[in-house]
Amino acid sequence: MQYQGYALFREDPVIGGMILEGELKGEIKGKIEGLQEAILGIVGARFSAQVVAQVQQTIAPIQDMEQLRTFLRQLALISEEQEVYALLTSYLSLQDKMKSRMEGEIEGVQESILDIVSDRFSSQIVDQVQQSIAPVQDVQQLRKFLRQLARTSDEEEIPTLLTQCFPSS
Repeated sequence: MQYQGYALFREDPVIGGMILEGELKGEIKGKIEGLQEAILGIVGARFSAQVVAQVQQTIAPIQDMEQLRTFLRQLALISEEQEVYALLTSYLSLQDKMKSRMEGEIEGVQESILDIVSDRFSSQIVDQVQQSIAPVQDVQQLRKFLRQLARTSDEEEIPTLLTQCFPSS
């Protein structure tokens, strides 16, 4: 259903871009959910409820379509429950490694930000930046802030920069 004025909004470069981005995110989310449902359909048709629950718990957080497709292809070749558990173990291990790597990357960027801020600005600004970046788990968002911070020489610009880069903090 399209709303009145929808076409006008789509023509605006900023709003149209936001609409397109939202549509793409929705499309990707739908594809991910479809892959997850396909995986659960195969597991549900061939294995016990306990295996279905384990698979569901493992794939629920996966938001990478290629990873889900690979899982689906590997699952299609499996005929025994023990093999499913082995596949789950390998995926959980992979997820743990990816999570650890991402956490390390986030910590590294946060440390770089704090190094720059502490070298160039007052302790009040350091505290403000530290509080703003501590809960952030998006490494791209932190990198964007780091790039902008590197170009900033005026301490008074930092609060505005924090608000721009981390609007919810």
